[in-house]
Amino acid sequence: MPLVMLKDAGIDRASVYLIIFIAAALPAGAYALGAYILERYRPWAFAGFIRYLLEIIGLQVIFFYFLSISQTFLAKSFPTAHQLILPLNPLLFLSALFFALLSFSLSHGSERRIYDRLRKADNLVQKLELNSNKLVLSDETLRRQTSQFLHDKIQSELMVIAMGLKSVKGESRSEVDSAISSAINRLESTRSIELRNLVQILTPNFEGKKLSSYIEVLKRQYAAGLEISIEIDPEIDALTENQQLGLFRIVEQCLLNSLLHGPAKRVKVSIFKPSSQEFTLTVEDDGPGADLSRINSGMGSAIIDSWVNILKGASEISTSLGSGYRFKATFHS
Repeated sequence: MPLVMLKDAGIDRASVYLIIFIAAALPAGAYALGAYILERYRPWAFAGFIRYLLEIIGLQVIFFYFLSISQTFLAKSFPTAHQLILPLNPLLFLSALFFALLSFSLSHGSERRIYDRLRKADNLVQKLELNSNKLVLSDETLRRQTSQFLHDKIQSELMVIAMGLKSVKGESRSEVDSAISSAINRLESTRSIELRNLVQILTPNFEGKKLSSYIEVLKRQYAAGLEISIEIDPEIDALTENQQLGLFRIVEQCLLNSLLHGPAKRVKVSIFKPSSQEFTLTVEDDGPGADLSRINSGMGSAIIDSWVNILKGASEISTSLGSGYRFKATFHS
């Protein structure tokens, strides 16, 4: 500092600052550049303490080489400032090497602990993803089995009942005939319409129908308890079968949540494809809302989260007291 203060304020003093900065930055910059190149383009896989020590020694040699250059530069710039010149000798080299090894070992120990934590966290994430996939797979398997049971067992039973009622129709009184006719019509309606709709909801087939058609089936199923409005971009039909199934399951669970946990009266479902690489799903209701921090996740939320994860998307829920619920998910196709 006295060397700097001896100079007049202005260009002379600034030039002294610049010279000292260059002299200090030269060995440090060379050391940092060598460490970067070694880390980026290391020709061997790191193995053992010996190679690690050789790397540190190599960097120390580079540092001392450029330190000597910077000291020569300082000696020429300030011939009388002998306090700026540091004597270079083996003892100084070994001392610097010791402290370099100590600092690197401490920093590498911290890095190792961080790496171990990240690895454990990654393993937990993979385990959660696997469990979430198993949850969806189990849910879909159960739905297929239930659908098959309804189709094979209940439909056949309804047909037998209808045939039995038809067989006794002509032998009964007129009012009984009317009641039997009504029962037959109701059974036929259940078999041909309600049962078919239920099977479609349980195991939708997107090879033959559009996503909008199946969501219309959901709308009819919930018509007694919810007023549902639907907006679906026609380009959504170009999504893969699995993507459409995932959207359908998410909408199904959101509607169930609005009906049971809202309770809401009106729900709006919007599915858009704003670009060729992205599609979004939004479900909004007019329920009473809640404090988001106090909402407990259940089976329905787990299924929603699992499908969002499978489709590589991200979701968010916004709600507050008196403002209803809003679920939005964004996916990349």
